[in-house]
Amino acid sequence: MIPLLLLACAGRPFLDVGPCQETFDGPAMAECELAGWEDRAYDLVLPEGYDGVTPIPLLLALHGGGGNKEAAARTTCAEGEVDDPSCLHRHAQEHGYAVVFPNGTGFGLTPEVRTWNAGGGSDGWRCVSGKACEEGIDDVAYVEDLLDDVQARVAVDPERIYVTGLSNGGAMSHRLACELSDRIAAIAPVGGANQLAAAGACAPTRPIPVLHVHGTADPCWQYEQGPPDCPVGGGDEPHVGVEQSLEQWALALGCDGGTTEEALPDTAQDGTATTRITWSGCQAPLQHLRIDGGGHAWPDGHAYLRERVIGPVPRDWGNEVIWDFLSAQALSSELDERR
Repeated sequence: MIPLLLLACAGRPFLDVGPCQETFDGPAMAECELAGWEDRAYDLVLPEGYDGVTPIPLLLALHGGGGNKEAAARTTCAEGEVDDPSCLHRHAQEHGYAVVFPNGTGFGLTPEVRTWNAGGGSDGWRCVSGKACEEGIDDVAYVEDLLDDVQARVAVDPERIYVTGLSNGGAMSHRLACELSDRIAAIAPVGGANQLAAAGACAPTRPIPVLHVHGTADPCWQYEQGPPDCPVGGGDEPHVGVEQSLEQWALALGCDGGTTEEALPDTAQDGTATTRITWSGCQAPLQHLRIDGGGHAWPDGHAYLRERVIGPVPRDWGNEVIWDFLSAQALSSELDERR
């Protein structure tokens, strides 16, 4: 499925990245090539106060199908302006963590239209997404090499590596939780469910915390199981529904205590409202932010297409809520004194 996220790249310039360095000893924004992966560079943003010595958390932010690393950064900005304080990379700069925007695989005459192999493609399930899935690109190996490369250049806290992403990038976040739980502390996918688990291939080696964010009026990855209702990425093969995906995680995490619900403050007149659903009795935290009336968009992010195409963009909250969940997680059972 490619929900036209490439259109989020139009207009404003991208991040003001400089050259990559063998090692970084201070705040920076840079574009780095990744050895062994031609044409799959990544953008790296290091926070204010970074000193090159003190380990910092790392967040991978994965673009949607049809997007790229530039689109991923812009999609998280309220007005699509990369210098806006609302952007994910600006939040990272101010809150002391590194963020990386990687590139999926581009093909043929449209190399900047990129996708991730997030799984599926068997037993009637949709292959997510596009040629990356159809051609079996090993994006798990790509992320492993990416993490190695970043950790060679930056003092990264290995206990606090996180992944988020929108749509195809959200589904890829789920796949990484299934297959790289020994390196990734937690995930927070947006608008993309666990297609890999739907095809029966999710086996994390440790209980991994999950925050799944999804709008009930999302036409491109519908809340209920079914094919997308987007202008592109058609076909009859279904995406896994949100409830089924969360049931799969609840089973994997051994949740046996039911759920509780909490309404988040409804501060914006945008026709959406968010409920936080929390599972109890789990071996690792499992939460769902159900955005009633929300569309296929980053919370308080860029409305990259008209509402009639992607649905409403929720404005009650944004990157801070996602980071609050992620930053409370670590590979070990308790955060150490660095917090």
